[in-house]
Order: sequence, then structure tokens, then C-alpha cells
Amino acid sequence: MKEQQRYLFIDYLRGFIFALMAVDHALHAYAQNWGQFWFIADHDRSEIWDAFYLFDQSIIMPMLFFITGLWVIPSLKRHGFQKYLSRRLVKLAIPFVVCIPLIVPLLTYPRYILTIDPMIGYFEYWFNVFLSGKKLQAGPLWVMYGMFLYSMILVAFNTIPNFMVRWSNFIRHLVDKPIFGFSFILLLSALILGISDLTWGAPWWIGWGVFYLQGARFLLYFLYFMLGAGVSYSGLLEDRFFWKRLTDRLPLWAGGMLAAAFAYVGYALFFIQDGAYSDTVRYAFHDFFTVEGSWSMITHFLNHQGWELILDHAPRILIRTTLHGILCLFQVLTLLAFFYKYINKQHATWDSLAQSCYGIFLTHEAMVIWLQYIFIGIELPQSLKIIIISCLGLGGAWLLTEKWLLKIPLLKKVIG
Repeated sequence: MKEQQRYLFIDYLRGFIFALMAVDHALHAYAQNWGQFWFIADHDRSEIWDAFYLFDQSIIMPMLFFITGLWVIPSLKRHGFQKYLSRRLVKLAIPFVVCIPLIVPLLTYPRYILTIDPMIGYFEYWFNVFLSGKKLQAGPLWVMYGMFLYSMILVAFNTIPNFMVRWSNFIRHLVDKPIFGFSFILLLSALILGISDLTWGAPWWIGWGVFYLQGARFLLYFLYFMLGAGVSYSGLLEDRFFWKRLTDRLPLWAGGMLAAAFAYVGYALFFIQDGAYSDTVRYAFHDFFTVEGSWSMITHFLNHQGWELILDHAPRILIRTTLHGILCLFQVLTLLAFFYKYINKQHATWDSLAQSCYGIFLTHEAMVIWLQYIFIGIELPQSLKIIIISCLGLGGAWLLTEKWLLKIPLLKKVIG
């Protein structure tokens, strides 16, 4: 059977995104505001790293899910549903199940001993706290759950007659009418992010048990996943004219990205304590449905309180989410154009990164968090700590994957 065609720049871009993820995680502990949501937070933090966090977090997952969406239908056509499903279970479900008890406790234990019980040993924590359900979670493994979930939704969509034909034709239409296409994706992104943020709040997660997604962003990720599926099905990956038009506009995409980054990051940080991340609307509606519990009363609630709350608190949230959507699109276009134009020839280092990136994803976070834990209280500049942790975390995970994990045949089937 003919092997599925590979695209060097896409493989290298995926490797870059996982590497960026490792570097991004290295700075989380030092972000003044967002560090509090990380597994561990250093006492010495700065809003400078909040800015990097906001920029990185805008692109990492949308780009990753876009790339994932590219290969679902081609792989489904090549293997058939049963083999495709079994391959997805091997690649996603097995690591998800195995890594929850083996990897995730390594991420949560340092914070536990810092904030709750400094005397508890690791194995006591593992058995009596983590596995007891008190701290059971999937941590970063939600990405694999999200990939599997989105893939199964797309497989279901594919059973609808002509669904993918119509969707790919629509993607072609967006490309052929670039101003309309650009505006459409921007408006849809802003709508998705705005509604999601008002409904679930910016930093919070929704789901149950170990199955959860980021409330404010999971629909945006699905949008980019579907855009990837449409690009692949429509044949745009092989359309050199499309890529020439995209790369010719690289200065525009890069300039737009920088302008949007300054606008989004600056606005988000300037108004972070003054409405940009307000939960007032979300809590008001949550309290209403908790007490009243009926849609029949919603008009009364809106007329007497709801509309006033929305008008008072929603605008600053919606400005932030709109700027976020703009930045995300410019980032995706910039990276696609840049990698197609400049990172599109075979190179041993990029090959290694592309082959090792899944193993890097699974192993880097434990290294990063324990390094952050070790550096707490050590008098070094924040930037130096981040550089050291980035190099050791990414480099260690990369070396571990390439030199050991990928040498084990059984593991290679899963993470190779």
C-alpha cells in the first residue's frame, strides 16, 4: 500500500510547535499573573513572562490542532475506519492511560509538598493522594484526549454524504476570495472566543474526571482542526500557486502578527485587573441557573439584571477575545508561510526534532517542573533560570526520546 505523502515543512513545523511548548512551559513558573495557574510558581515572577505566555499560548494549540486535522481524512481513506481507530488508540489512548499514573503525579507532587504537606513522600502521595482521586487529573495529556475527540467528530462528519466535499469547497472559496476569507475567519474566531469566554471564563476548564478541555478555547481549537481538514481535502497542500500567494505575503503576515501581538498582549495586561478577564457575567448567569434553573425565567433575568451586566462587563472581554482571534490567525499564516519558504529542505536536526516531538511532549514537562522546583529560592535572574530550564528540559526530553525511547520497538510504535 502506498505510503501517505509527507510534507517536510509540516513535519518540521509540528516539531517546532512541540519545542516551543517546552520553552513556553519553562517560563510559566515566572509569569506574574499566569504563573498561579501553573503546576508550580516561583516566588520571583514578572509580567514580562506574562507577555511571552500570552503570545505563545495564542499559537501553540491552534497550530497543533490545524496540523492534526490535515491527516485525519487521508489516514482514514488509506487504512479504513477499523485500522484508523486502532492506530489512534495506540498513538493517543495508550499513552493517555499509561502516563496519567506514571507522568502526571511527577507534575503535581512538587506543588503539593510546597503548599500542603512538605513531609509527605512521593510514593505516599502517589498512592494516598493522587490515585485516591483527590488529585487525579490528566495534566497536559488533555491534548491527546482532544485530538482523539476531534478526530472522531470529523470521522462522524465524514459519514454525512458530501460533507467533506462541501466543506473543502468552502475552504477553496475562502482562499479564492482572500479578503472575504480572512474576514470570515477573524469574525468567526472572535465570535467563538467571545461566547466561550463569557460562558466558561478565560482560565477555567470544563469536563469531568480526567476528561476536560479549556473552556474558553476548545471551540477555537476545533475550528483550526476543521480548517486543517478542509485544506488537506481540498488539495491545497499540493497547490503551488496557493503557497506562492501565501509566501509572497509573508511580510504582511509577520507585520500583522507583530502589531496584533502588541495590541493583544498590551491590552490584556493593562486591563488584567480592570475587566479584561472579568467573570462577573459568567457568575451571574451561573447563579441564576443554579437558583432559578429555568430558561422560562431568562427574559425576566435579562431585563432586570442580565443586559445591564453584559453591557457593563462584556465589552472589555470582547475586545480582548477579538484581538486574540486576530493574533492567532496572523500567527498561523506567518508560520505556514515561513516554514514553507525557508524550512522546507531536509535537514538532520529538523528530522530528529520531527521524529522525537511526541516523546518530547510526553516527557519534557516533568523535567521542566522539577527544574523549576530546584531553582526556587536560588538567586539567579529570571531570564537565566528560564534559559537553563528550557535547554535542559527540551534538550533532555529530546535526547531521552531519540537515544532511548525510539530505540525500543514497542515504544517506537506508540511515539514514533
